[in-house]
Amino acid sequence: MKLTKQQRTDLKMKFGGHCAYCGCELGDKWHADHIEAVKRDLEFIPGVGLRTTSEMLRPQNDTLENMNPACVPCNTNKSSMSLEMWRRSIEHYRDVQLLRDSTHARHLHRFGLIEIKSEPVVFFFEKYGASA
Repeated sequence: MKLTKQQRTDLKMKFGGHCAYCGCELGDKWHADHIEAVKRDLEFIPGVGLRTTSEMLRPQNDTLENMNPACVPCNTNKSSMSLEMWRRSIEHYRDVQLLRDSTHARHLHRFGLIEIKSEPVVFFFEKYGASA
């Protein structure tokens, strides 16, 4: 669905102008994320590879109520995952991949410059508006 300028403004302010997921302040470049993915069809183009088409496999999810404001990195990383699948994916990055796959992260960790916390992943929208 193509959002009107007013709908985009209202969506951006859904969580006080912050990304629904990481909580960063949204600037001019941000995405309207489908909470439950619309899943776009894929097509193979010879010499190019797989590309998404504009055809939605779940058009019933293309509603304003199913959208959250998201920064570009969060929306790109979430892709078409459900919130719970994405939460588990982030936990996997932290618990398995970060120190295994990144020599830089291992080095920073050894010097005490980064700390890896085993706290549950809580999205910004889940604590937005809660009293401190």
